Amino acid sequence: MTANKLKIIACLSMLIDHVGAVLFPQVIVLRYIGRLAMPIFAFFIAEGCIYSRSKLKYFIKIFALAILCQAIFMLEQLYNGNLHDYRLNILFTFALSIIICSLYLLARDNFIKAKLVSATLCLLGFALACTFSVLACTYSAVLSGVNLTFDYGIAGLFLPLFAVLFKNKYLKLASFTIGLIFFNLLLAKTLSYTWFSLLTLPLIAFYNGKYGTKKLKYLFYLFYPVHFGLIYLVQILFF
Repeated sequence: MTANKLKIIACLSMLIDHVGAVLFPQVIVLRYIGRLAMPIFAFFIAEGCIYSRSKLKYFIKIFALAILCQAIFMLEQLYNGNLHDYRLNILFTFALSIIICSLYLLARDNFIKAKLVSATLCLLGFALACTFSVLACTYSAVLSGVNLTFDYGIAGLFLPLFAVLFKNKYLKLASFTIGLIFFNLLLAKTLSYTWFSLLTLPLIAFYNGKYGTKKLKYLFYLFYPVHFGLIYLVQILFF
């Protein structure tokens, strides 16, 4: 499977999940299907950190998209009169993941090149980024004074990291499998059907390392905010 094919599966899964969450919360099977999306997107966030020419531009792109999506969420909250809970969308979580993964990769590459000073500085930055991100996910509500949370929290924050720990395809898949198990263990108490996300592992195992046509690149970026906007529009008009 190419990256594009896996991302299409993830997008369809996410669409089904959010239709279930917003429009048909009583149809729980839609949420089961939706568990395929998160691990695939997390895996390709990691791939983006590995192969992006500019990790800074990659971070800025995801962070800017996160702000756009959050604006749509806040409009929906305003319409429904729910301005007490501020759940930051998954792209904010992934933005923190990009920082963590990028610093890890820089530290590893510098150690390989025997640039010990640069490697040590990157490793220190990695440790600080991990600490800051954990504190942000854990205590954001306390520090901000409002009910502010990061989507998927610490579980989602570190999942992409497991996909950058090793270069070898099989070690990468094994590491990501372990990461996904920890991901589910952390979420199982609040999201009992989270274990359906393990069904993504056979799909990722068939990933051939090829991107596919680049014409779909920006479609995937636009899909996240657009599909939410359309779902909320349907909710306003018909529900």
